[in-house]
Amino acid sequence: MNFKTFVIILFLCITACTSEKKENSDPAVNESSNAIAFEKEKWAVKEGEDYPFREQMLADIVYNDTVRTLNKDEILGLLGAPNRTNEGHLYYMIEETRLGSWTLHSKTLVIKIAEDSTIEWIKIHE
Repeated sequence: MNFKTFVIILFLCITACTSEKKENSDPAVNESSNAIAFEKEKWAVKEGEDYPFREQMLADIVYNDTVRTLNKDEILGLLGAPNRTNEGHLYYMIEETRLGSWTLHSKTLVIKIAEDSTIEWIKIHE
């Protein structure tokens, strides 16, 4: 195969794989356009390995001043058991992109619990 043919095929493959969906580069705008209010029942819904509603509710938890005033027991009552815990951190899986059993990308809500059982900070880890 000559070089021109190879370049043309490569170009077609790359352009075919790009997404048609145009998103705003500001994540706050993207989150607010499909955001929904937090609902405990929807937060707990799990379909296979995925949580279909958590991404849409994430902003309501992270930017909610009332949630930040809760203690550990209250946050566990609200969000349920975390997917994992480690040294005062609660990890809630938001979304995960997989290729077979390999994780390509994950988004996790991380809540740091202080020694007095209050919330020290809430962050999104990608």
